[in-house]
Amino acid sequence: MNSDLDAKPCRHSAQVCAYAMQALPAGEAAAVEAHVASCSRCQRELETLRPIVDSFVSWPTDLLRPSSSLQGRLASRIAAETGGDPVMPPARQWIVPEWEEVAPGISCQLLATDTERHRVSMLVRLMPGVA
Repeated sequence: MNSDLDAKPCRHSAQVCAYAMQALPAGEAAAVEAHVASCSRCQRELETLRPIVDSFVSWPTDLLRPSSSLQGRLASRIAAETGGDPVMPPARQWIVPEWEEVAPGISCQLLATDTERHRVSMLVRLMPGVA
């Protein structure tokens, strides 16, 4: 008996996983959403991944990140198993944001913006004597 579970995963399954983790650029995320709407295998995969990804919210965020050599080895191993090309994560480059004077004696340095949740992370610097 051949069920849908025995079938090969959809070729977009890796993108569905990245989509579930909110790790895709907006343009790619929209394409994956459109695909998921028409693919029952990817819909089931996304339904399976959602509770797992939602549980990550309680994980500490100050963990060490894996080294780039580990990421490269993992990408090569996945590519060998799937028969595809290795997909390396984009290189992260931190640019120190500029300080902006938002009021006399008050400066802010914007570190991150989450427009979806209407949140920002910033440093605020007050000059001596400013209240």
